[in-house]
Amino acid sequence: MSVTIREVAKEAGTSISTVSKALNNSYTISGETTEHVKAVAERLGYRPNARAQTFARQASREVVFLTYLPKDIAFTNPHMFEILAGAEAALRLKGYAIKLRGCDADTVCDLTKDISAGKLADGLLLHASVVTRELAVLINRLEIPHIVIGKPGFPSSLCWIDNNNQLAGEIAAGYLLDLGHRRIAFIGGLDGDRISQDRLEGVLNRLEEQRIKPDGSHILKADSTIQNGSDMAKTLTDGYLPDAIVCANNLLACGCLRLLQRRGINVPDDLSLITFDDYPLAQWTAPMLTTVSIDMYEMGMSAGKLLVNKIKKPEMQVQTYTTLPRLIERESAAAPKKVTLI
Repeated sequence: MSVTIREVAKEAGTSISTVSKALNNSYTISGETTEHVKAVAERLGYRPNARAQTFARQASREVVFLTYLPKDIAFTNPHMFEILAGAEAALRLKGYAIKLRGCDADTVCDLTKDISAGKLADGLLLHASVVTRELAVLINRLEIPHIVIGKPGFPSSLCWIDNNNQLAGEIAAGYLLDLGHRRIAFIGGLDGDRISQDRLEGVLNRLEEQRIKPDGSHILKADSTIQNGSDMAKTLTDGYLPDAIVCANNLLACGCLRLLQRRGINVPDDLSLITFDDYPLAQWTAPMLTTVSIDMYEMGMSAGKLLVNKIKKPEMQVQTYTTLPRLIERESAAAPKKVTLI
């Protein structure tokens, strides 16, 4: 396997940026450092990746967005297109066009190889839903300019940006606690749903700060569908009723609300309900849903801007959270009613 610029930087005891500048004889690097870096690169047998250089210099002025695009994706994950629209707007301002290509975890590596070999793009935007360890190794080897939208579920040197979903969970739980709720339940996606898990972790962190240990039967997980939201709400209401429910997304919240209304449980008088994200349903239910929302369009714009910077400066490393969540107060959450004894 060929030596990477990261390995040269590690061996030389410098940053990747310093190695790149030294190998390109930048005047901003001292002569001593330049000689040291070049000596280390020569000893390790490092050679700049011609394909990666072509990637950055071929000036196709196109970027490819690789993501999972199953049937009904516009309904099950409308955020995908908000991200795409934001990325397109940012890239267009810099003179780049964007192409959308569907793939999955099994096909993404072959597609990436084809794009690289055919010099079909200057860089890649990658949705975390298709990112694998194998892909991380491939991108590192080919040194392809890229930004992953969503934090990968494993340690890697990939460049990524993400929403702080754990913070969003803390905001949701903190709001309910401030209203006076203490029996707080959570309805979320399966363990493989990273977004849902991060939001649950945030909720649990805030409850732990208040020394509140949630009942294990009040944390339920299933695929994120309206029907599963209803089914999990039924399980909750068959037992010891919580006084507030946090739903990991709009679909689960819609199903949950439907079941509560069928059983004559008034929201928010009898039980408060809070969810995440503003689309696709939070504004259209009755009552309208209180939510912790993130501007996905802005996230797409951030991804587009970062990718342009990455194309221009291949040594740039980005692993960060962006776009802070904000609480939107509506009708589905309120302080618990006090019981008057007669």
